[in-house]
Amino acid sequence: MAYVEGYPGKKAKGVIAKHIGFIIIVAIMIMGLMIYFSEDWKAELPSILTVTTIILAIIVFVSFKANPTGWRKIFRHSGLEQELEYDRMIADSLARLDDSHFIFHDVTFELFHIENLVISPRGIFVIGKITHSENLHVKNNILFAGKCPLDKTTGDIWRVCHLVNIVMKKGFKTEIMPKPILIFTGSRPPSVTNYEGITIIPLRKLNGTIEGQKEQSIKKELVDSFAYFIKKRYT
Repeated sequence: MAYVEGYPGKKAKGVIAKHIGFIIIVAIMIMGLMIYFSEDWKAELPSILTVTTIILAIIVFVSFKANPTGWRKIFRHSGLEQELEYDRMIADSLARLDDSHFIFHDVTFELFHIENLVISPRGIFVIGKITHSENLHVKNNILFAGKCPLDKTTGDIWRVCHLVNIVMKKGFKTEIMPKPILIFTGSRPPSVTNYEGITIIPLRKLNGTIEGQKEQSIKKELVDSFAYFIKKRYT
């Protein structure tokens, strides 16, 4: 069995409660301090509210980047539980990999949310999912699921891969570009299986795809060190 850290949706509720509490405290403190040091707080109230709103908007944005699942629980209940159930199916599948694999779920990596990160001697894998079940096709060099463009999904997963590579180069003096994988959640096999270097597969092929990667070999010491680094700093 693989080493597993975290589980989809497990920490979302607790984290978002802490974030909301922090936002409320910050709002009260900012307004209190600005009113206290103001010569005429009634006249300056519009400015106070504007500054407070801008600061809170930045905090909320950072919170959403760190814990998108928690915020979706608040604002979009429809379909979220089904999405989480699929996340758990992905997690359960990855857990069956052998003990040379380190699996991290729901990691906030330098303000980027990673659904699933696999670190192993076969390589590093950043794994997300396509939540739309419609048929995939490419139009004007953009991947679509039905009529829905997936440029944000594909762009985000590549940004995370490049960021992980930068951290590897700076912290471990090794250049390793992670392999991006998107799980297609539709009932039929995906009609597009590779897009801009991203492997697109159904869930049943996930473990086999990872285990079949042999072209990149990472020393066990580096695997252990990087996994420990991720656990210590980002979980």
